[in-house]
Amino acid sequence: MKTGKFINQSEKMKDRERKNSSCNRMSKAQSTAGKTALCLASALFLSFVPMGAGICEVPVQVEEEKDTFDTNIYIEADENGISPYTVTTRKINGIYTSVEYPVLQIADGSSLAVIDGINLTFQKDAEKKQSEQESSIKEQYDEIAEYNPDVQLIYDVDCAQIYISGSVYSVLLYDYSYLGGAHGYGYQVGCNYDLQTGKELTMGDLLGCDEKAAEEAVVAAYRKNIIGQVENITEDSIRGAFDIMEYWMAQDGMHVSIPAYGVASYAAGPQEVTVTAADVTGGAGDGSEQNAEQPPVSGDSGSDYNAEQPSADSGETITVIAGIQADAADFIFPYSSERALTDADLVNLEGSSVEEEHYRSQLAINEILARYGYVFHPEYGGSSEEAYDQFNGKAWYEAAKPYCPSTSANDMLYTYITDLELSNINVICEWQKAHNCYY
Repeated sequence: MKTGKFINQSEKMKDRERKNSSCNRMSKAQSTAGKTALCLASALFLSFVPMGAGICEVPVQVEEEKDTFDTNIYIEADENGISPYTVTTRKINGIYTSVEYPVLQIADGSSLAVIDGINLTFQKDAEKKQSEQESSIKEQYDEIAEYNPDVQLIYDVDCAQIYISGSVYSVLLYDYSYLGGAHGYGYQVGCNYDLQTGKELTMGDLLGCDEKAAEEAVVAAYRKNIIGQVENITEDSIRGAFDIMEYWMAQDGMHVSIPAYGVASYAAGPQEVTVTAADVTGGAGDGSEQNAEQPPVSGDSGSDYNAEQPSADSGETITVIAGIQADAADFIFPYSSERALTDADLVNLEGSSVEEEHYRSQLAINEILARYGYVFHPEYGGSSEEAYDQFNGKAWYEAAKPYCPSTSANDMLYTYITDLELSNINVICEWQKAHNCYY
């Protein structure tokens, strides 16, 4: 059995040549905010390395202020508490720039070509970033300094997290720049490698599944935690953001982040979720295109999914909107927001009469909407009254109501519902037609 080993390491950091203390504080606040979600051991980097002394061609005010950045380091160890690896970090400093990168070593001091290659990749990338940004910022400074000689421009890259488990080597970098204007800009960068092959790892590699299943699990996590809670974010915008997503491993799973401005405003900040292998079901979760026929209304959710429907006395719970826990037994299909319904699932809709089958199938549709906290109106009668009677008063449903993104059934259907959910609703509608209870 393998156990986690927390590694505390300390290195010296440089004094930064800062002329604007408010920008300095903003930089540290942004950096800290980007790291608070990581629950790993800390290696505090303190002390100083002077930078650029005697070579700066622009006026510089050197402040005697110490920057401290927490690098969270987790290295998996065996049952004897022994890890084959150690890790340190190095910095490349310029007048305006500071770029930190990790250096991985085998504990016994031996060399391995794959690890040497990964280290070289980090080093070359750091050298390129530092060189390009130093040159670019110097040009910008020369232009801006003519009318604002006190401007302070910076570009920093810090190692926020280093994670090693088995053959997975995952590094989280935090990039921060202030190039003038109202505020700086920080974002996270994930770097993931296989220590056996040197290959860059994909989301599917980290979750142990194919890429389609990994993407669906990521979308499900955003549905659960972000969509409907942050303005203007929809499933379509999430699906369109995979090219700008950054991801990395931590002890609690794979973290995925979309930087500020990616799908939301700067004020909303980066949009981050966590996905685990337990959130993935093979290649399932394939959302189908919308059917031209409009089915009865339904809604969105982000529940944990499973290949089987629970029994009424299972005690199992699912997660609905805003992370609220609901009793899985309250639903006919607890996982209809997470995977495609099968013929085996549809057996649960069968009843002793057409009326009973209509009731159960309509409830299976409206329970998707209920996970959003959508308010059903009993005065409308029919399936709306039945859904009201089923869900109203349940603790999870009452807690979910404030998070419902719309009071309009059409908005729920055509804006917030997912392709997968709509596909499942169409499947239920076809079942209703085949059983003469579609009305």
